[in-house]
Amino acid sequence: MKILITGATGLVGTRLMEELILSGREDIRILTTSKSRAKKSIDFPVEIFEWNPLKDQIESGALEGVDIIFHLAGESVADGRWSEERKKRILNSRVKGTQIILDEIARSTTKPKKFISSSAVGIYGSDLSDKVITSQSEHGNDFLADVCKAWESTLLNHQIEGMKAHTLRTGIVLSSEGGALTKMLTPFKMGVGGILGSGKQYMSWIHRDDLVSAFIFIMDHDCKQKAYNGVSPNPLTNKEFTKVLGKVLSRPTFSPAPGFMLKLIFGEMSDILLKGQRVMPTELTAEGFNFQYKELSAALKEILMYDLNGEVLFKRYQWVNSPINNVFSYFSEAKNLEKITPAYLNFKILGMNTEKIESGSLIDYKLQIHGVPFKWKTRINDFNEGHSFIDEQLKGPYSKWIHKHDFIPVKKGTLISDKVVYKIPLGFLGKLVAGWYIKRDVSNIFNFRNSVINKTFV
Repeated sequence: MKILITGATGLVGTRLMEELILSGREDIRILTTSKSRAKKSIDFPVEIFEWNPLKDQIESGALEGVDIIFHLAGESVADGRWSEERKKRILNSRVKGTQIILDEIARSTTKPKKFISSSAVGIYGSDLSDKVITSQSEHGNDFLADVCKAWESTLLNHQIEGMKAHTLRTGIVLSSEGGALTKMLTPFKMGVGGILGSGKQYMSWIHRDDLVSAFIFIMDHDCKQKAYNGVSPNPLTNKEFTKVLGKVLSRPTFSPAPGFMLKLIFGEMSDILLKGQRVMPTELTAEGFNFQYKELSAALKEILMYDLNGEVLFKRYQWVNSPINNVFSYFSEAKNLEKITPAYLNFKILGMNTEKIESGSLIDYKLQIHGVPFKWKTRINDFNEGHSFIDEQLKGPYSKWIHKHDFIPVKKGTLISDKVVYKIPLGFLGKLVAGWYIKRDVSNIFNFRNSVINKTFV
């Protein structure tokens, strides 16, 4: 089954692509406005086609052979004031983008089985009431509502025989990797977080993983409705949301942002912040979808798990066109660790208590970080031949360093998954002073490693 994704490098698209591939759906194609940027940012083996929805341009053959479409692309609505030109781009990126895809499908010799598009709860308009809204509720008449209505109408009124179309109306997507939550965190961590305007407006939110699961659920099931609400079953007022976030972060919430100030700063776009909708996923749950994160507190604790512990999570994938046994054997040889480490670290293995890497192996190293010499001792845990292992720092420059290596067969090659959880010494002060530099250093080390691995497994 071939799956096409637009917006694959965005907040939701990246997680959707990851989940599809890790669950065995390997045949992924993406539409992007820049092939070069996509190749640099996407770590998975996907087909890449280019398009420009604002100029009615799409690479020939982009929709040929596609079975499922996830259409997530669109100009951001929350990145500043809405000038007339920007409002035009917001509308066209969605309506024209959808129409271009439909036109390309019409030209293709094969037709998709399903076209699943993102939409937004903004279709219901914005107010301060506590009226419960389902996907059967009336639509609004403000700018965002008009955009969503035009967007959905373009898709749902298609004339392509045999293709089902669905829209998932998303609310506020919560993630540690971007979006609204990351913008909220800075003032809260500084102790100046607070309610927006009156605080009475409802915030219909959803954990990013639940949203991705909802998209996949609609793909996998014979869903009856054309439109669904992609929101948690427990929307909260801004005041309630603020209190829960403050409690999870152990920060005060007594610094409100007056509505007039937000209107001065953001103009018409402030309606997103000052008004809302109490939206429920009634039809989605009726189809049998189960939310993993129904309560905001549980969602925030999972999303902020590492941050709350003073830790940093670093994730990286790399696909190589080589069988998994070859790749795993390479990583099982301790001597190869020196080959995949930048020379400026002066990394040397001093000794190991076993002949080869296995559970219980203790490895001693020396290295230099910005010219400062360190001794590092690692223990290998949970060694699973041909699949995974963990190296854990016992002695070294970090307060904590746990690196999980996974090797996954994908497209007759190997997807290398690295998940590192580390903690900087001196707690908050250490993170404040050196956090950005260490994050950059870790990324550069893995960039070097990736280049060596690519040359090794050509």
